[in-house]
Amino acid sequence: MTEYIYTVVKEFSDGSRSKRIRKICRYRPTLKINGLYIHLGKGFPGMYRVLSVEEKELPGLE
Repeated sequence: MTEYIYTVVKEFSDGSRSKRIRKICRYRPTLKINGLYIHLGKGFPGMYRVLSVEEKELPGLE
């Protein structure tokens, strides 16, 4: 099984970005790099831009 770790940053309506980045872990590749998403789940209100993704293989889970 593969875990996808996305790096996202909050983006405001005027195009400016927050200084703090966040990490989101998913088990399916559902987000696109440089995509702007409005609702990413609980704890992520507002608009978020996806900066990068890291794929990590989880051992023993098949």
